[in-house]
Amino acid sequence: MVQKQYRHASGLGHAIINSRNNARRSQRSGPDGTDLYHEQRQPNWMRLQSVTQERDLDEFLSTAELAGTDFTATKLNIKILHQDQQNPYLLTPEQELETNQRQQSNRQRLTVPRRPAWDDTTTPGELDRRERAAFLEWRRGLAELEERHDLLLTPFERNLEVWRQLWRVVERSSVVVQICDARNPLFYRSQDLEIYVRQLAETDGKDKRNLLLINKADMLTVRQRRLWARYFKREGISFAFFSAAMAGLEDAFAVLNIGNEVRQELNFEQDLDDVTAEDIHVLSVDELEALFLKTAPPTENETDKIYIGLVGYPNVGKSSTINALIGAKKVSVSATPGKTKHFQTIHLSDKVVLCDCPGLVFPNFASTKADLVCNGVLPIDQLREYTGPAALVAKRIPKEYIEKVYGIKIHARPEIDGGTGIPTADELLGAYAVARGLIRSSKGGRPDESKAARVILKDFVKGKLLYCQPPPGEDPVEYNRPTYAI
Repeated sequence: MVQKQYRHASGLGHAIINSRNNARRSQRSGPDGTDLYHEQRQPNWMRLQSVTQERDLDEFLSTAELAGTDFTATKLNIKILHQDQQNPYLLTPEQELETNQRQQSNRQRLTVPRRPAWDDTTTPGELDRRERAAFLEWRRGLAELEERHDLLLTPFERNLEVWRQLWRVVERSSVVVQICDARNPLFYRSQDLEIYVRQLAETDGKDKRNLLLINKADMLTVRQRRLWARYFKREGISFAFFSAAMAGLEDAFAVLNIGNEVRQELNFEQDLDDVTAEDIHVLSVDELEALFLKTAPPTENETDKIYIGLVGYPNVGKSSTINALIGAKKVSVSATPGKTKHFQTIHLSDKVVLCDCPGLVFPNFASTKADLVCNGVLPIDQLREYTGPAALVAKRIPKEYIEKVYGIKIHARPEIDGGTGIPTADELLGAYAVARGLIRSSKGGRPDESKAARVILKDFVKGKLLYCQPPPGEDPVEYNRPTYAI
């Protein structure tokens, strides 16, 4: 495009300096006396004023401001400072802190719906009306929480019928087992479900127990298991480590448990000495069944069966855990008739019966939608905005580790040129797309970053690009450092 020539132009550097000096001197003000030149000082009504034409210099500065680039003129030389590489779909550290504080102050409101009280005199129609009314009130409460406190919730289960199945599993079971992903146990744990189990036990007069099963424990190091064991013990949470992926591989379990006895002589913290080898032991299938029997309250008769309710998100490995137990025992799966016809019961042995609740997404907080994608809650193939999740992966996984996994070279902007040392989403996705030949023919041969994002994000969710969330209070970088040792 032919550039305009200005008769009295004196250079871009002088123009920027003069423009900014004039703006500061004139202090152009609106009706309320605010500075119109600086957007952050403008009132909301003025920010919404229509701007259809700008002088070339104003347009240049406005475009630079929108792009997050600061232009400093020194002796007619323009130095571009890329001070802000923050992805617009992620939070700044300050925003993360503020959001976390709001989440913690409202965490007690993250409830699961309760089944209304009923007895033998309650008709099916009346119970149905009560359940629907209670469920609607519960949904309204969560909507109010999200809107009034500006909080992002996971796309929790909104089908009443699925929650009805959970109610029946909890009512039927002596032990309710929440299966969580070891990479982020607290995200997949519903604290209020544990409270509901205890409340129901008090109401019915039947002892019920909670158990947190940390699946995919093969993705954790010994020290990471120690840190989580210490946290769970301090919080009074009954827990156990398991790996459905390793089920049936006794040698693999033996390898996982090597080093469980290690103490301070290998630079482990002194305050981890209260964590025993038994606490961090990754259970085999037989040991898991034995734990079910140990955790369950005593039965009135020796012939009574113990019902174990299994609950979890769709992607935490609940089905794999059940398949591991079934495969080891060579048992069949059958549907229980009657009120429990919607969930499966599995007679694991003469003593243990598993109650399999369908995969259920509990309401929980999330910082951004990128968090939901990386935690496997939102389907990757349906993504429209992928730069946020990709930027989160680049932020969590060191550049050198990604390069080693994929055999690629990522050219990130150097810090001396205003970079942060962390690749942007475009830099990560572009490098992968070019290396794999993912090119968009309809876009003039540009890298297909959308396809690259889907591959990388799926690898992150599967654990090929491994990142584990530490217990509260632990530094994520130090917690994951051994994983990325090259």
